[in-house]
Formats: sequence, structure tokens, C-alpha cells
Amino acid sequence: MRRDTFDRFINFGFIGNKDSREKIANAIFSQLLKESEKGIDFANADSDNFGTAIDEILSYPTMKELCSEDPELAEKITQEILDFVNKTKKQLSKTSNPFEEEIELKNEFEQSEKSEFKSKWDKVNPIIKDIYDKKDFDTTFYENEFKRSLDKKINIDKDKPSFESVKEHFIEEWDELLIKKQIKWELEQIETERKKFCEELYKRIEELKKLQEVLEPFTIVLGRIWEMSKGNWQSVNFDILKKYAELLQRDKSLKELAEMLGKMQQAEKEFEEEMFANIQLKPEWKVEHASKADLIGIHESDDLSSLLPSETALLANESMQFVFYKKYAEKKLQTFEYQAKMLSYREEEYQDKRQKEKEEAKGPFIICVDTSGSMHGTPEIVAKTLCFAILKIAIRDNRKCYLISFSTGIATLNLTDLKNSIDKIISFLSMSFQGGTDATPAMREALRMLTTEDYKKADVIMISDFVMSAFDKTTQDQIKSAKDNKTKFHSLVVGNSQNPATIKDFDNNWFYELNNPNSVLTLVKNINEL
Repeated sequence: MRRDTFDRFINFGFIGNKDSREKIANAIFSQLLKESEKGIDFANADSDNFGTAIDEILSYPTMKELCSEDPELAEKITQEILDFVNKTKKQLSKTSNPFEEEIELKNEFEQSEKSEFKSKWDKVNPIIKDIYDKKDFDTTFYENEFKRSLDKKINIDKDKPSFESVKEHFIEEWDELLIKKQIKWELEQIETERKKFCEELYKRIEELKKLQEVLEPFTIVLGRIWEMSKGNWQSVNFDILKKYAELLQRDKSLKELAEMLGKMQQAEKEFEEEMFANIQLKPEWKVEHASKADLIGIHESDDLSSLLPSETALLANESMQFVFYKKYAEKKLQTFEYQAKMLSYREEEYQDKRQKEKEEAKGPFIICVDTSGSMHGTPEIVAKTLCFAILKIAIRDNRKCYLISFSTGIATLNLTDLKNSIDKIISFLSMSFQGGTDATPAMREALRMLTTEDYKKADVIMISDFVMSAFDKTTQDQIKSAKDNKTKFHSLVVGNSQNPATIKDFDNNWFYELNNPNSVLTLVKNINEL
């Protein structure tokens, strides 16, 4: 499976050739998706010594479990593994080779002339004996062979080896030992880097797994928030997330409210006209001349089965037979004409118009949260739990979220970049509520955000006890104008001390009964019923 994401590695990677790099990238991606259980199936020799390291990296069960459920996450982790390979290979190429002196010594001996052998051998032999065990590299054997090849007393016909052949064999064995040492050294360097890479990678994987568990039961696309694991999670207090996840599980009504947001954007669906090709079947009678169903007259033809008796008579007279054959050749014999009609249908295509419901992406959220002193305690917990629920939906649906906290003033948090915002959400969930109440600046900020490109189709929800003054006339007019533009305004009223004059400006009002052990939310569809 080819992914454009991997093109940089495939085209410009530091290991192998383009074909082998492409195979390695696709093999890693397939492994993470659990499309294959065989391993990447690349020997170290085919992957510049990275085959074993890659297999070790891919052996982590939790990583494969998460990636098999999310191709986007598998793609991003594949890219990180490929980046590790490239970075490590580049680093190795810049690291001084510990066997450089031995390689130079070997090359010097290899290029030496026969006349220089004695001095070169006296230099090489003790070094090799010091580096290698005799069982690995027996220089005594080669020393004897060199002497035999140079001994002029030995007859050339008595299996005397040539100096060049002994030298070539000696260099080949030395080369092989050097290659083995270099491979071993390189594998050790790769393994050291692999351990460091895996330590960080697996830590992020476990944190992602923990985040997935905290944010359940909603399904989230892990690939979208993988990038934040590179640095932002260090400051994230997962205990806070866990606390509100548990609260949300216990209070199903808040979860239901969060899920309903966005589904109530429009009471009426919008439609658009589209052209489409339509097919109409038209009946018609089709004449089949070969069929003898109805006699309709006489005509000229060469149909011998339909001859008139007068034409047959021509054949009885030898002198008239020539006339018969001439008329037959010219298809001018008098014959009966038959005809049959069959009812058939033909397709006729024409352009038609129809109304189609417009498909609209789910809009973003603007949340106004009352952080005044009157919200301290249970109202504060309700407000934070609902914010947490909306955050989960935003992550799941990749929707933007703008948080406005208000008391006597306002503070805002723009969550268009969700992957880098969870730490900010945790800071909000950790704060304590205090101060007086003035909701007008918060509503004006929400109305302002509705004029921006990111939030022009947002749902607005205000969470408060609504123990406050009504909005002024200007703000009310702006709310009405936003409603005309199909924005929906929701309120979550915590407690039962609300100001009816304030909540009448909302399309939907939800009530959270603090003294009700079941914490039932009630949607009031008609504000006049209050």
C-alpha cells in the first residue's frame, strides 16, 4: 500500500534504493494495521542493518492495537519510524569508523608490490595477531603460504602457490572479518538508538492509550491528536480528565445534552435544486417482416416460400424457366407479403430537476460558562462536566470549540487546534469559580465570534444559574439577527433561581435540578410554559 506521506523517505531516504525503501515503508504500515503477521520480512542485509531494529519496534502490542483501529495513527507512527531510520543512518555516516586504521592498513598491504612483502608483512602480522584470535584468523598459515610462494627452491610444478593468489585469499578473509566487525558495531549503534527511540515512542503510546480510555465511551480519532504527545502531555493532569469522565458516566443527562447540541441547528432543512438524467420507457410497435402472421398483399421479392401459383407455373414450361430465373435474380418474383407487429419498449433519456437536501458539516461550538461565585460547588461541577462532554464531541467530530468564561469580566479560549488544547482545557477544569456575574460581555463576545469564518455556523450555549440582569436591547437585537442567520442559542440553567427575562432570549432552555438525585434535564420547548 503506497502512501504519499512516505514519499520523502522513499525518494530521498539514506538506506537502500528507492524500491527497497518503498517496500520497507509499506511493510511497516501494513504491520501496524495488522494486515500481516509475518514481520516486515526484510533481512538486515536488505535494509542496511535496520531489519531487526524495525521488527523490534513493531513488536509492541499496544501500539499495534491502537494503529489497527486507526489508519491515520498507523500512518503517522510509520512516518516516525522511517524518520528514526533516516536519522540514525545519517548519524552513523557521520560517526568516525572505529576500524578506520585497520582498513587503511589492509588497503596499504593490498596495494603493496611483491618486492615490499617482507617489510609490509612484518608490520601487518603482529597487528592482526593482536586483534584476532588464531581460530578466527590464522596468520601462521598465510605466513607459510607466502614463504612457499616466494621460495625459489620449490619447483613450480610441485603445487607451488602463486604469490598473488595467496595475497588475494588473505585479503578476502581479512575483508570478511572486517565487514562482520563493522556490521556488529553498526547493529550495536542502531540498537542503542532504537532503545532510546522506543522508550519515548512507547511512553507516548501508553499515554495515548490512557487518553483513549479517559475519553471513552466516545470514539476519537487518535491520529488527529498524536502530534500533541511530543511535548504537551507532560503538563496534562489525567486525573482531572478521569474525574470528569466518571462524573459524565454517572450523569447520563449531561451527555445527552452534549450529544444533542448541533443536531438542533435548524428546525427546517435547506434544499437545493439539482439536475439529473431520467429514463422513460416508451411503447412502440415493431414490424417483423420475416414473420408470417398476417397477409397484407402481394409484392416483388425472391422469397421462394411465398410464391404465387402463377410464378410457379413458369417452372413447368422449359421455355419459360429462363424468365423465372431472371425474375428471381432481380428479386421480381410475385410473392405474398406478410407482416407481424410486436409490442416493444425503447428507453428515452431526458434531463429533469429535483430538490436535494443540502449536506452541511457539523458546526463548531461557542460555550459561555458562568464562573461567578454563585456557581461555586455543585453548579461548578455541572458546568465543568458539560464542558468536558462537549470537548469529547469536538475531538470526535473534529469540530472547533470557543470557550468563554465570565463573571464580572471574560476570559476566552479558542480550541480550533484541538491537539494542542487539552492542557488548556485541564487548566479550566482545575480552576475555582469566584466573583460577580455579568453575562452581557460574554454574549457579545459570542456574537462577535459568529461573524468570523471559523464560527459563523456555531451553536451557542450558556451555562449559568442565570441569577443576573436581562440582556440589553442592543444585545437582544443582535441575538435575534443571529437567529435569523440560523444560529441556535441554548441555555443550561443550573438551579431554580433564574431570571425568566434573561433565558427568554434562548431557543432551547435546559434545567438542571440541583436537589434532584437523578439530575434530570428538562427541555422546555415553549418558554411561555414557565
